[in-house]
Amino acid sequence: MSMDQGSWMADGYEPSLQRAWHLSLLVADDLRAWCVQSVDEGIPMAIRWSRTGAAFDAEDLPLHPASVSFVSLPEWSALVPEGALERGSEASHLSLVHGRLPTGALRDEPITDIGARCIYVHDDELERHVLDRFPGARPVPMSALMLRGALSRSATGPVLLIHRGHDRLDAAVADKGRLLLCNTYPARSSQDLLYYALLAAEGCGLTPSSMQVEFGGYQLVQHEVNLLSRYFGKPSAATGPWHNAAHEGDPWRWLALTEQFACVS
Repeated sequence: MSMDQGSWMADGYEPSLQRAWHLSLLVADDLRAWCVQSVDEGIPMAIRWSRTGAAFDAEDLPLHPASVSFVSLPEWSALVPEGALERGSEASHLSLVHGRLPTGALRDEPITDIGARCIYVHDDELERHVLDRFPGARPVPMSALMLRGALSRSATGPVLLIHRGHDRLDAAVADKGRLLLCNTYPARSSQDLLYYALLAAEGCGLTPSSMQVEFGGYQLVQHEVNLLSRYFGKPSAATGPWHNAAHEGDPWRWLALTEQFACVS
């Protein structure tokens, strides 16, 4: 799959349909991408990506989406228990985790699944690429997307959900509806990815062979999938409940897009 640009469209996708679609956006230093999903079931109907902003100017974008959301990477975030968060202390919590922060809107989102709030900030310039074009777009924190994705996949046992982006690995571990870890790691090489995936398992007191690993991310390559397969018991592509409806579009690569629907629906 070429990462310079590309697209996938399902039969029956019609951009002009009124309020039939949810539009998810992804903006990163090295990528612009979007996904259209049906508002009734969340089935992916179209995916487009490019290294430049061309994807956001495509003629096949839905003309009147029912809702729009976006993930912006890199993201600086922290999870804080509701009882520990005082009004006005959000920036200090983030600074404790990340140190110096970029300029940008400081936001928080309640995560009722775990009784916490996700405090986060994005790069201001990258956000403007979205909000100038889609003023009503709702921001979705990547960490909230990851933890909810891990929780929803953990009914039968421990699961590690990973997303491979540019120079970073987002990871979340859950076991039977209980969140064990949600973190972001620097991952500039395949060895970094494997190291931090193993570290996430170890930090939760789990052996890799006992875990289900679901992988995704637009920068993930086959060599990295092969590395994960050597150490983890059940590696599989991270797709949604629509299973193979969009298999031609490699939907697991677009985890940061397709999982947004569950966060905003």
